Amino acid sequence: MEHYFPYSRYLKNIFGGKTYKIVVTSGLSCPTRDNSIASGGCAFCDVRASSSFFGFGFGQKNPARTVAEQIKSGMPAMRERFGAKKFLAYFQSYTNTYADAAFLRELYQAALNQPGIEGLCISTRPDCLPDPVLELLEELANRAYLSLELGVQSFEDETLQWLGRGHDSECAKRALERLRLRAPHVHVCVHLILGAPTDSPDAATKAARLINSSGARGAKLHQLMVLEGTELARRWRENPFPTLSIDQYADAVIEFIETLSPGIYIERLCATATRAEECLAPDWSRTRWTPHNRLREILAARSCRQGTKA
Repeated sequence: MEHYFPYSRYLKNIFGGKTYKIVVTSGLSCPTRDNSIASGGCAFCDVRASSSFFGFGFGQKNPARTVAEQIKSGMPAMRERFGAKKFLAYFQSYTNTYADAAFLRELYQAALNQPGIEGLCISTRPDCLPDPVLELLEELANRAYLSLELGVQSFEDETLQWLGRGHDSECAKRALERLRLRAPHVHVCVHLILGAPTDSPDAATKAARLINSSGARGAKLHQLMVLEGTELARRWRENPFPTLSIDQYADAVIEFIETLSPGIYIERLCATATRAEECLAPDWSRTRWTPHNRLREILAARSCRQGTKA
């Protein structure tokens, strides 16, 4: 039994076959890192785990050439490993709409120009979507598949403040509404972090209901992790705060899935720490398949079905 609508099936419906992401580093920064809002990043953000740490650096003069090189070097391994023929260029790390529209056009078009690239996945923040950027995204989305991974993280202000996001829930809601009205062809995916000690008991349920009415087409879940080199690690060492066990996290995931409309895809149920030895908590985040399999066991045992409470 399929417990939820997976992103893989969503992409297969669009492209007719398996489609894989190739991570591309844009070299762009973030307003929580360049002193626009703050300088240390969000409380959970580990710069060493970010692919941008290994990229060509901020302020690269010729992003088009660099993007092309990254795709050309990454594509053969994906073809060999998965037998893949169709790819999406995934601008993953930091805030990939955090530049003027002319610069972004050059960046995105460089990826779309590469043979085998069927579309773009762009990760960003709700407070980095000015009108010219929305117009650019909509223009490109009319020509190719374009997914915008919107890092909402939470719809609760106390949690957003605790995570050091630098924006409130109204900012996220406004961004979703502006995307719905001004960029309707963009495939918006809402990224959420579950398990902050500041979350209300029904945070997952409320988030799903908001996504249902937002016009978003997908959701991507991430458990709260405490990683070395982050503000959360400093706080955790000074005064350890609770993180969710895998079973507690499963409770939140099930509430989210059952409340989410069945036509909205789910890209991921949980994440894995990039460096297991640098994950302080929760312990289960250090491995990939054990928590993934445990979540599926719990979903099956509880006969979870997406949308039963929508």
